[in-house]
Amino acid sequence: MEITKKNFLEQLDNINQDLKRSCFVGFDAEFTAILTGDKFRHRLFDTNEERYNNIKNEVGKMIMTQIGLTMFQYERDLDMYVAVGYTFHLCPQMFGNVHQSFVFQASTLKFLCKHKFDFNKFTYEGLPYLSKAEEMSIRQQLKDKILFNNLTRALELDEEKEVQQYCSEVAKWLINSSEETMYLDVQNPVLRYIVHNELRIRFPDVLTTDSLGNSNKILIYRDKNVVSATSAPMDALEENLLNHLLGFSQIIYLLESYQKPIIGHNIFMDVMLLHSQFIGPLPKKYSVFKKNINTMFPVIFDTKYISYEMGWMLTFDEVWKSNALQDLYEFFAQGKCKKLENGVNLIRLSTPFSEKQSFHEAGWDSYCSGYCFIRMGHWAACEISGKYRPVGPREKLAALASYCNKVNVIRGAVPYMNLAGEDPPRHRPNLLHVKSMKESTIDVGKVASVLASFGSIDIKPYGRRTALIATSTQHTLEKILKQFKDSREYKISMFNVYRHTPASRFVMWGGALLTGSIVLFLFHKGVK
Repeated sequence: MEITKKNFLEQLDNINQDLKRSCFVGFDAEFTAILTGDKFRHRLFDTNEERYNNIKNEVGKMIMTQIGLTMFQYERDLDMYVAVGYTFHLCPQMFGNVHQSFVFQASTLKFLCKHKFDFNKFTYEGLPYLSKAEEMSIRQQLKDKILFNNLTRALELDEEKEVQQYCSEVAKWLINSSEETMYLDVQNPVLRYIVHNELRIRFPDVLTTDSLGNSNKILIYRDKNVVSATSAPMDALEENLLNHLLGFSQIIYLLESYQKPIIGHNIFMDVMLLHSQFIGPLPKKYSVFKKNINTMFPVIFDTKYISYEMGWMLTFDEVWKSNALQDLYEFFAQGKCKKLENGVNLIRLSTPFSEKQSFHEAGWDSYCSGYCFIRMGHWAACEISGKYRPVGPREKLAALASYCNKVNVIRGAVPYMNLAGEDPPRHRPNLLHVKSMKESTIDVGKVASVLASFGSIDIKPYGRRTALIATSTQHTLEKILKQFKDSREYKISMFNVYRHTPASRFVMWGGALLTGSIVLFLFHKGVK
């Protein structure tokens, strides 16, 4: 089901109940930009902290425009899962001093158009949201009694005219009518809050409250002392306003409250955007970022990382085409996993996705992520028990527990990001040091071209005539060392901090000179 401004409030209770009944939740998101260019290229040198530091300032310019959540509910009697899928359309908002902004890359626009992204739902019907930092700022303004003044100062000319028009209508009604009540239909929730306050200031004898059965209408009583009627408490008006501003953030808070396991596919950028969009600006320290995410969402599984690890258990003929979500889903959905021929659970969508929905649509991808998780969890549990049989959700989660909070890292120095603790040590071979023997300035592009045939490598300058090489495998490293053992063009050796770091060489030469000076001094003194 697609969720926009039009149906969010009427579906909120259903979403809450579906989430409450779920055993885990599939997650996916579509972004407004993809980090491209040489600066953001994934390199074999990168530790997770280095990669985080490299991109954290750019992530704040991006937003998730579409979030898919699929709640997987287990029906024990039938040993099956019912998947309830939602696609939420999001749009940034401007409110007082909160002015959310983002970058839309042309390449991303092209990609989204190719996959039939609905830009009208994004711009006209997208749900608002607030980060916890933005919400805290608004709550502080309410506490300090300055929000109303800040909002009225930020009104645009047409909004000022609209507020003035409502006040004029009330003034004419008070003078010309004998009716005890009147209604104002104010569609915009922010203006509705402003009008409530403005009427109470301008007409202190009237009573304003929300109309029963219609949240858009303001009900006004001529006499504030009328029997059986009370003004809407300011706390209630403020909470209504905040609920509107929070929008999709209310779903994030439900996820945080229920602490259901969240299942995504290749979610390194997703978790960074979750922090940026719903917690606050990314912190300076990588460790603080991980702690914040783990506090909010303590159980996260990345099916891409799980598939990499479990893929080693299959033969070349058995394994999926790639670890891309589409290939992984089709491998399991088409019954190609021979280990899952018996005892697998039926997975049924409560509401089928429309024909237009496909991969790279957040709701569908969230379903596919959860589907693959169920299948790999079944496989892992049966491997542990030694026989293929029906497996419940708890046993699946237990079987995949070793992969919990480990997020796949693309082409880095370490295999995954550990959200719940220290990251693993490097799993790549030691670095190589290359020195140009013929050129006064090394050409790293030329070196990369020369070494490309040996396997996957990355290279970066390390001085005027030198560079460092990172290889993906030990086999590639050994081939390079063997081939360039007697090369007259490039001297390539294992990188050694003490031999190849300029500062270390300076210290070593300085130490040698100091030692030599002391020896000469003592020798000279002895001769005397």
